[in-house]
Amino acid sequence: MCDCKDIVKPLLYFCIAVTSFLVFIAVFAPAAPVWSLIRETVHERVPDLNVYRVSGTIWSGESEIQFRRFPPSLVTWQLSPVDLIKGVAKIRVRAQGEGHLLEAEVALTASNADIKSLHGTIDSDYVNVVSEEFGFTFSGNLEIRELSILADRIWITGAAGTAHWTGGRIIIKTAAGPQSFVLPPLQALFLMRQQQLILDITHQQQTLISIILRKGGWAEIAIKARMFVLANLPIPGGSDRNETILLIEEKIL
Repeated sequence: MCDCKDIVKPLLYFCIAVTSFLVFIAVFAPAAPVWSLIRETVHERVPDLNVYRVSGTIWSGESEIQFRRFPPSLVTWQLSPVDLIKGVAKIRVRAQGEGHLLEAEVALTASNADIKSLHGTIDSDYVNVVSEEFGFTFSGNLEIRELSILADRIWITGAAGTAHWTGGRIIIKTAAGPQSFVLPPLQALFLMRQQQLILDITHQQQTLISIILRKGGWAEIAIKARMFVLANLPIPGGSDRNETILLIEEKIL
């Protein structure tokens, strides 16, 4: 029998990687036309973000970027000049590449970034490029639905939205060898509570996994017993499906 942490830890890295990708794509990609002015700041805050080329103008252009080892994204933007006189830069952003397509509306001011209507799809092959090194791969597609994120210069201050995973097979490499199981379609709910970004993963409106990202970069993942039941795995330490049977904390940012 495999160690529970061998199964759960890769799920944490997967969820955090996807969330980080969405936040950094939407916040930093529109700044590409003035890359020379913000290069050092961006590299300091997001050392894993690479910008390979920039073309077009500040009003309409494109840039090829890459976050960590994910496949590169071609990011295009359209900046509306109407609200600039009010000190607000409203930008329509589109990120497209191998296995992913995301679109959002972003409003940038001197003090915050407001990401609205972030939606699109992420194919499992796109995420598996990175998750495989953590011993975790999966099939199916992730659909992001109308996600909104508000952030100031220090931290995320608001979040709301949903996501849907089509379900499929998950393969996890453990010390006892590869473990494979199939899960049905799952839902995810993004929300903000007490300065914590929360991602609840559910099935039939019942929480399976709750991921909490705290200011300072600490992430906590709580696994309910029903997650093991759904995956047809033995429940460690009891049979109450509502019980949190595994709690993991990781410094990921």
